[in-house]
Amino acid sequence: MVLKRVPTVRTFCTEEELIKGFVDGWIKSFNKIPSKESIGVLYAQNALETGATKYMWNYNIGNVKAKDIPGQVVEYCVLNNVWEIINGKKIILSPESPGSWFLSFRTLADGVSHHISFLRNNRYNKAWETVENGNPAAFASKLKKLGYFTASEADYIKLMNFYFNKYMKSNHYELAIKANEKVKPWEKIGNFFSKLFGK
Repeated sequence: MVLKRVPTVRTFCTEEELIKGFVDGWIKSFNKIPSKESIGVLYAQNALETGATKYMWNYNIGNVKAKDIPGQVVEYCVLNNVWEIINGKKIILSPESPGSWFLSFRTLADGVSHHISFLRNNRYNKAWETVENGNPAAFASKLKKLGYFTASEADYIKLMNFYFNKYMKSNHYELAIKANEKVKPWEKIGNFFSKLFGK
C-alpha cells in the first residue's frame, strides 16, 4: 500500500460539464438513466464542498480524504488551510497532517466514478437511498450521523437545499440526457430489435 503525492491542481468545471459528468457516470455505473433529483443531490453536495467547483482540486468530487488501500497506489494532493471542528473548536490542520491529504483523480469521469462507488459501497452506504430518492436534506442528515463532515448539520442542509433548488430550475440535466442519447444511437437500435424479436 502506497500513498503517492501528486501536484495540487484546480479543476474547475462549468455547471453543465459537471452535471453531464454525473449523468454519464451514473449510466456507466448502473446502466440506467438517473432521475433529475438524484443527480441534483450529487451536484448539490459537490457545489457545497467545492464552492461550485471554484475550489475543486484534482477532480475530488466530495473532498474525500486519502487513505491507504492495501495493494494499491493511492494518489493524493495536499490542501492548505484545511479545518475541522474538533471538540467544538475550529482547528486548522497543517499540510503535513494526513487530514490535509485528499484523493486525486486524473479526469472528471474518474472522480465521479469513485464518488458514486464511495457513497454506495462504503461506510456511507446508508445515505445512498437518499440520493436515489432525490432528498438533499435527508442525505445531509445521514452523512452527519455517519461522520462525513464535522460542520453544522443545519448549515450543510441549508446549502444542500440552496444548490439543489438552483439546479432543479436549470435545464442542464435535460441537455445531458439528450447528449447521452446522441452518443449511443446503437443502443436504441439494439432495443428495437430486442423488442421485435422478443429477446
